[in-house]
Parts: sequence; C-alpha cells; structure tokens
Amino acid sequence: ELLDGVMNILTRTTNFPVLTDSVKQFHLGTVENARAYIFENFTQDISLQQLAEHCLVSPFHFSRIFKTVMNISPHQYLREVRLNHAKILLMTTGQSITDVALACGFNSLEHFVTAYRQRFKINPSAQRKLPV
Repeated sequence: ELLDGVMNILTRTTNFPVLTDSVKQFHLGTVENARAYIFENFTQDISLQQLAEHCLVSPFHFSRIFKTVMNISPHQYLREVRLNHAKILLMTTGQSITDVALACGFNSLEHFVTAYRQRFKINPSAQRKLPV
C-alpha cells in the first residue's frame, strides 16, 4: 500500500512528455518496460546495459529510444525517480539523511546532497524542516 502511494506520487511529480510522434508511439512499450524496471529497482545500481538487456535492445538503441520518447536520458530519469523518492522520505520519515540517500540508491551522501540541491534548490536538511 505504501509502495503504491509512493509510485503514484512519483508518477505525478515526474514530468512526462506528451507523445505526439508516431515514432514515439511505436517505442512506447520499450520505454514503459524500462520505466517499470526503474521504479522496481531504483534502490539498486542500474546500468544502461541492464536496462537495454531488460528491454531486449542494444544499449545505443535503448538510449536513443528512451531519450526520444521521454526527452531525458535514462540516467537522468533514474536520478529524478531517486530524488523524488528521497524527497518523500525526507518529508514523511525520521530516517537520517544518510539512510534516505542509501535507501534511494545513492552510493555517496555528498553526491546525494549535491544532486538534491541541484534538483530542488534546497538542502535535504532544510527540506526536512519545512512543513509537509
């Protein structure tokens, strides 16, 4: 139930482009497959190779398809999913910032704090102090 709520929030807070092009429509299944894999595994290290293998295409082709459909690279999308999940955890749990970073798939607290600040224009510790 909590996972469903998190998935709904992540889906609503991530900007998805409107698909208008027939090429985008053709590749939508591949991208949806990748998105589902990312949502299920974002806490782990996920490589471009793994995503491509999961979608049964070459890494080059996968990267090109994903970027065409989503207007963002697979790596950027993964980072966005992780950061949005981290924001939810910071606002709704008492976990330490380090634990939140690790729970969201970041291997380094410094990398997490930098990425969080770049994305949300606020430090994770300051985010936690804001009212929900």
